[in-house]
Amino acid sequence: MVSIRRVPGIAAAALLAAAMGPAAAQELPPQLGSYMPLYPGLYFTGGYVHDGGDSSYDQQGKKQPTATPQTPGGSTRLGNDSLLAQFTWHFPLFEAYQLPFVSSRTWLARATLRYSRTGTSGGLADYIASDAGQEQDLQDNSSGIGDVSLEYGTFLYGSADWRTSSSHPLAILALLGVDLPFGTYNHNAPNNPGSNTFALQGKLGLHWQPWSGGFVETGIGYRHYQIDEQPEFGQLAPRVQGPELRWDASLTQRVWHSLYLGGFYTQRRGSSDQYQNPQFAPNAPPPPLGSDDFPTPGTYRDGGTGLSTVGASLHYFITQRWLASLDYAVPIAGRSGQFTLPFTRRTPANCVPGALTCSEAADGAVLVDGMGPARSFASDVVTLSIRYNFGQGDAFSCANCKQ
Repeated sequence: MVSIRRVPGIAAAALLAAAMGPAAAQELPPQLGSYMPLYPGLYFTGGYVHDGGDSSYDQQGKKQPTATPQTPGGSTRLGNDSLLAQFTWHFPLFEAYQLPFVSSRTWLARATLRYSRTGTSGGLADYIASDAGQEQDLQDNSSGIGDVSLEYGTFLYGSADWRTSSSHPLAILALLGVDLPFGTYNHNAPNNPGSNTFALQGKLGLHWQPWSGGFVETGIGYRHYQIDEQPEFGQLAPRVQGPELRWDASLTQRVWHSLYLGGFYTQRRGSSDQYQNPQFAPNAPPPPLGSDDFPTPGTYRDGGTGLSTVGASLHYFITQRWLASLDYAVPIAGRSGQFTLPFTRRTPANCVPGALTCSEAADGAVLVDGMGPARSFASDVVTLSIRYNFGQGDAFSCANCKQ
């Protein structure tokens, strides 16, 4: 079994798993020991995540060789490279007071900071460069700091004997979290580090050690999003993002001394997204000479989003306090938000609505790609992380323990 001093080193690689904010559509894989009780102390993880964003799934779940299938002019790429800094504290709470439920277990607090470099290329970048006659000041990228994630929770089972136990064969972790929309956000860009909306989440995780050096974990969570009052890219991103159910499972085994190898599966299912008064469409039909075409104002919905991935993880202890990890995730199924957007023709061009000489009529409809969180990318994701376990020392005195 794993010694009490070894446990923090093994599980600290999991600290990136909580950084599942909607910013830039990044979804980090579950890591070794995500739901394992750790010896009280501070744990820091720094990570780099690369997502090429050069392919996606359409509403029917078919993989497309572009990030925006409905944009003409060639394949579109919505790339994202992110740096993360995460701080996690494990601690007893009011241990000396023997409060029911509170004092008999360890607690967890976590903060995740992000910085992302985003970019847009291909057909959508060409559309932005041409401006396509739109009045919006469209831009192709918006790099900067990402949203801040905060989590707080406790181990419902498995941490009561943290002072004396050298192993945690079974544990259950409950977490509540919030994503704060502090990230850089340009409503004229299709690819942003920030989300411009709050997200609330709850999660339950199970940790199990069925044999020596083996770790089985699974977690299920629910996320709810607040209204985005200024959806990105001409309001082609959802104003109301549908709530999501998320599930992950992983199996990791020590294969040689300080080397661990694992595999994982993740799944995200989001309900219908709502769009309000889109302002344009990259694939809009050109109006006849002497007329204007514009999207018909209204509320539109897509059929929901989703993404399933499988992947492999490699973890190596450089020293007992330093751990390097490499994760490679491959999407295997998904669904992006798309909706049908009708257009209205106004004749003559630039006429005043309601005037006797200004006529309006329906002018067909086009299938439009939802932007922002409505995109589910089919590109592989590489995550490289390194963690540091700060010196622990026993700063948590126990009134009823022998000194």
